[in-house]
Amino acid sequence: LPLPAAWPHLSQATDEYRRVRFSAEYLIDRQALVYTAGSAFRPDVSGAGYWVFTPARLAGGGIVVVNRGFVPFDRKELASGGQRAPIKVDITGVLRWPETRGFFTPDDDPQQNIWYVRRPRVIAAAKGWGTVAPFYIDQENPQPAGGWPRAGKLVVALPDNHLQYALTWFALALGLIGIYGAWLFRRLRE
Repeated sequence: LPLPAAWPHLSQATDEYRRVRFSAEYLIDRQALVYTAGSAFRPDVSGAGYWVFTPARLAGGGIVVVNRGFVPFDRKELASGGQRAPIKVDITGVLRWPETRGFFTPDDDPQQNIWYVRRPRVIAAAKGWGTVAPFYIDQENPQPAGGWPRAGKLVVALPDNHLQYALTWFALALGLIGIYGAWLFRRLRE
């Protein structure tokens, strides 16, 4: 993991999905839950649930937010993995940048500790975590002893449907030409 002094020089364009390793202390009792309807990058995650965002204090100073993994919607009590006290851990994961709020994204509910957008600085400000890194870490390892929250490797396997899209649009264009031709033929006959 780059040192905190280098954080302002990192960028999403060059550093997102960069694999990192570091040691930190999880502040489990201060974590936040970020709602998800599923994940295109985590094939092991299906259905609604929560990402468990936990502040992690680095040995050399600074706090980075770690997405420790997924818990199902109806099992959010598993988010702590049975832990309450700070835990020292060696983490492997990837750098990720905050999301932007969409027009249809619900408002966050800090009172219930439910968030709808992965924005670590916004969550940190509301929860009093102090200054955090401008990115967050999607944890791959280690897996918690109880299995929850479930960390996992990101798999970027987006579908390539370009041929299907091209055929669809060309068929629509041909159909429109046919409709115009029929209209023009009828108009000229009259």
